[in-house]
Amino acid sequence: MPKLKIVLIDDDLERAEFVQHNLLAHDFEVVACLTLDYLSDFQLQDLQADVILLDMDHPHRDLIESCVSHFDLPTVLFTKNTHKDTIKEAIAAGVTAYIVDGIDPARLDTILEISIEQYKKHKKLETDLKETQNKLADRKDIEKAKVLLMQLHHLNEDTAFQLLRKNAMSHRITMGEMARRLIDAQQLLNHPMKED
Repeated sequence: MPKLKIVLIDDDLERAEFVQHNLLAHDFEVVACLTLDYLSDFQLQDLQADVILLDMDHPHRDLIESCVSHFDLPTVLFTKNTHKDTIKEAIAAGVTAYIVDGIDPARLDTILEISIEQYKKHKKLETDLKETQNKLADRKDIEKAKVLLMQLHHLNEDTAFQLLRKNAMSHRITMGEMARRLIDAQQLLNHPMKED
């Protein structure tokens, strides 16, 4: 199995260098070692990292959210902070694993694998939720467009549906998009923009 590419982010430069040296000694690949001050200047795309290790004495939700949203990778937080509110905030900010202990290279492989699987599961749930929301929005718009066609052209429901479908196919777009175009056009006709 290829080595996981790790980005180490720490709020203490000396500790970061020590942890990086320790990880390298245990055959981990550390592709970047950063302090929090340089996060905004850094891009991970070129490194193709697999996971972020955050080592923070005083984790703050804003900093964690910044890391999670900026890099969009599985993020493991190592800290000595055991305060329940801090743990809740870190999880809410998107941390995939919260480890109250130092970084122990002997246990790190397992922690990283679990974190990556959790991250993948979370991303799949997000994707599934978005797809479901889009389908529901499409259905709602298709229903509105059908009613509109039925009223405008005195059609029955099935004929209105078929007309909408035929037009969507001929324009090579989804029925939801066709429905939204029809609804937008109707709104424009009913409420033309006033000239200034």
